[in-house]
Amino acid sequence: MEAVLISLGIIMGLLTSYTDIKTGFIDDKHVFPFAALGILYYLYNGIKVGDYFYALSGIIGLGLGFILGYLLYIMGGWASGDIVILMCYSALFPYASSFAKIVAPYTIKYPLHAFTLFFNSIIGIFPFIFIYALGGLIAQKKTSKLKEVFLENAPLTLELSLWILFSLILFLVLQTSLNFSVHPLIRWIATLVLITLFSKNKKVGDALGVVSLIYAIYLTGVGVIYAFIKMLIIFYTFKVLFSIVKVLREEILIEKKKIEEISEWDILGEWIYEKEGQVFRDRESFNEKFRRALSSGDLSILKPDYKNLVASPTAEGLRKEQIEKLKQLVQEGKLENEFLVRKAMPFAPALFLGFLISVFYGDLFWLFFTKLSGM
Repeated sequence: MEAVLISLGIIMGLLTSYTDIKTGFIDDKHVFPFAALGILYYLYNGIKVGDYFYALSGIIGLGLGFILGYLLYIMGGWASGDIVILMCYSALFPYASSFAKIVAPYTIKYPLHAFTLFFNSIIGIFPFIFIYALGGLIAQKKTSKLKEVFLENAPLTLELSLWILFSLILFLVLQTSLNFSVHPLIRWIATLVLITLFSKNKKVGDALGVVSLIYAIYLTGVGVIYAFIKMLIIFYTFKVLFSIVKVLREEILIEKKKIEEISEWDILGEWIYEKEGQVFRDRESFNEKFRRALSSGDLSILKPDYKNLVASPTAEGLRKEQIEKLKQLVQEGKLENEFLVRKAMPFAPALFLGFLISVFYGDLFWLFFTKLSGM
């Protein structure tokens, strides 16, 4: 029966990829019937054997797929159709496939395979995004931005590797010297706490990391240097990925248009709203807001109060009435006739690729995680 579920996923992937590339939209009839079949499959088999948690796993997978997709939606990265696709794949495969070679343990016992599908979709398309973004920067001769991709925040990857190494050595010493074993989940939570503390005082974190590296070499030999470099490369790869996404968002997939050039369904790259008779624009991205909220501790920054919102950067695009309102504001001299417009990038093929990788190969993120942990 698993082969049938895979076939359903492949059919859905081909349909949604074709329509997304051709029209930029996802047809509900190409998604929801497949999700319904997945839910019914787990519901029937779970009730049949008296395992009611398994019976609900399709619904749980659907819900988790929605939550993960919605996070990217509010960041402006996905449209609602992309959320629906992830929900469907997660309903068809709430657990890891038996064909997968690399499996996260939590996707065997619990219906959390949506995490695998989500991260595989992002990681799998990285080479294509990388080539597309670099090609765009070279074509536009933006050499300074090209340098940012490889050099901006590069020292932070080294510092982060040192901080994590300190955490690993700390728990190793606790276990070997004091016979004090800590649950893996607690170790990773503690590591995140340490990283947060070290980010406030980098010199202390760097010094402890260097001492830990020297101590690790003393304990296990120079082989630990190879493991450390491997961890450093992984972090640097993710740093380049995030830099590429930033460049795509700010330089490649954004252009300035006059109101006369804007069409229905164009995706705006800014928030435009009215307040006390005046018109304001907010061009700050969600990621920039998130960084400000994190550094200031003011979470209200993430949800600004746009009382009279005229238009916003939703992935659904502008409606005809919104365009007419913008034209009116420009004609009244309340708004400059220059708008940021995002170019749409079809993500259904990336989700389909993530599905194929998840089913036939396994969890790429878990692969990176185990490589990182295996020092």
